[in-house]
Amino acid sequence: MNSLGVTSRKPSVVFFSSVEGDFTELSAELNVDKYQVIEISDLIELKKVAHDKSCNLSALVFSTAQGVEEAEKIIEQLDLNYMEIGGPVIAAVREEEQQNEEALLNLGVTKVFQRRLGIEALNLVLSIEIDEFERICKLREELQRRASAIGQIVDGTFRFKTRREAQNLATMLSLTCPNPMPIAIGLTELLINSVEHGCLGIGHDEKGALIEQGTLADEIDRRRASPEYCDKCVVVKFERKQNCLIFDVSDDGDGFDYKSYIAADKGHLKKHGRGIMMAKGCFEELEYFGNGNRVRAVHRFGY
Repeated sequence: MNSLGVTSRKPSVVFFSSVEGDFTELSAELNVDKYQVIEISDLIELKKVAHDKSCNLSALVFSTAQGVEEAEKIIEQLDLNYMEIGGPVIAAVREEEQQNEEALLNLGVTKVFQRRLGIEALNLVLSIEIDEFERICKLREELQRRASAIGQIVDGTFRFKTRREAQNLATMLSLTCPNPMPIAIGLTELLINSVEHGCLGIGHDEKGALIEQGTLADEIDRRRASPEYCDKCVVVKFERKQNCLIFDVSDDGDGFDYKSYIAADKGHLKKHGRGIMMAKGCFEELEYFGNGNRVRAVHRFGY
């Protein structure tokens, strides 16, 4: 257990509580082979670790025992870049604190975790949140490497089958926008969802279990090679108009109950489905059709 960040390149999970030892029992059971675990009880120390690039902060888990006001002070210590690209901020709440969930989410918390669920549930939450965060970080790096000349694309139809192809296409098309990062994040979520859940038939709960077991990539390879899934693809129709970008995404899957993820403002409280909520926040319009295997996303600018 570390009190300060070290130079290990493992993802760092910081546990913060103003009550020293509050998380000791929980954090002691975390997978230390997978994560660098740091316990902190002082705001100044938290800020130091959060801004230390060598620490490789990948998730903050904090106690809400002192209420929403303290939660706000905790979140203020984090690096703005970390917050802007969706760095995992997990509020660990007790049953009597459930009424604070909406306020916590409004502060920038990405997940509200019920402490009574224990270490297995926390490991699953961390696996999903950190996997998503690492993907966004790689996407940001890729955007910075790409040439802006790609922005000359005005329309086209694109077909692909893999997650890597999905990210490449999202990066390329987002560069047609004056501010590409939010569009790259939102579009990547939609395209990868189409690959995993549509073309390969991997359910949300199933994906979470595969991530926790470290076998998601293997299962994707297995399904991609099987006769049932090998010919399925995603189609993106893109159009750039004077003041908007239009993305029409469809796949060969069976669809899903999209209404349960986008109808309510609190859709991101669900165990899974954060990707859809992220995409919803990146576009001015997001509309699903039919059984959910087609979605139209619109980004408007210059108004």
